[in-house]
Formats: sequence, structure tokens, C-alpha cells
Amino acid sequence: MKDACDEKSPDTRGCDKEEPTEPPSGDCMVIVYGGYSRIRDYLDSLKPALYSYNSMIRPTGYYLKPVHKVYYRTTGGRSKVYEYYGRYWWRIEGQGSRRRLIYVGREKPPSLPDPPVTGLEGVKLIVDGKDVVLDCTSYKRIEHILSGLHVEILE
Repeated sequence: MKDACDEKSPDTRGCDKEEPTEPPSGDCMVIVYGGYSRIRDYLDSLKPALYSYNSMIRPTGYYLKPVHKVYYRTTGGRSKVYEYYGRYWWRIEGQGSRRRLIYVGREKPPSLPDPPVTGLEGVKLIVDGKDVVLDCTSYKRIEHILSGLHVEILE
């Protein structure tokens, strides 16, 4: 089980102690210039459905996060943000200001109804300012969201 983090800010730095995983070097990689704002806008359009779902399941003690972020500082001192999109289940423990989120896993607890589909499940990317770097499999999965933006294949 992962360390708990504050329910008010589950995406804050230091929530998880895991190292980011990059795709194997043999995989095709692309950079999409200006892609991060497009992905954020798409995710923002899904927030009402996600908020409604979390409100509905709150009495069960569970919480769904669609994005897992890992903050990483390179040896050169530059920071990177790795984002993994999917379904990350948390259990709410405690009461009042002592509430904490405990990571449960990626499998939906059996007692819960199916969550809304985001279309981003399985996508992993590296945020580089306004641009995103992703493997070709992730890019193909969300190509419709990033259409019209300049894409460059990385060697």
C-alpha cells in the first residue's frame, strides 16, 4: 500500500514514492507541440461526470482519480512531470480534517458501479512545458484529441 496523502490535494508533490517509468528505448516516441493544453481542456470537459461519480460513490468510502502524476528531478536539476491516465482507486479514511486517501489500486472495487469512460485510459506522457512527449501507442490512442497540432517523431 502506498503512503497516504491529503484528500484536499491528492496530486501534490510527495504523495507517491515511485520512480517514473519511461517507455523502452526501442519504442517510437513523439513530441506534440502545444499538446498539454489540449489534453487538459479535454480532461476539464470530463470533470462534471467524474465529480458526479465520486459524489455517488462517496458513501462507500472510495474515491476515483483519473490521473496519476509523478514529479521527477533530472540529474541536471530540471524537473519533469510524468502523467499516467487511467483509473486510480483510493479509499477515504478518517473524519473531518484528519481525512486521508489510501491508494487501493487500479482495479475497481467490486461493490462499485462502473465509472465514466474518459478515453484516456492507458495513456502515459511526459509534460515538457506546453508540449507533451508520448510513446506512439499512447499518441494513437488520443490522436483525435491532438489533431491539428504539430507532431514530431523523436529519434
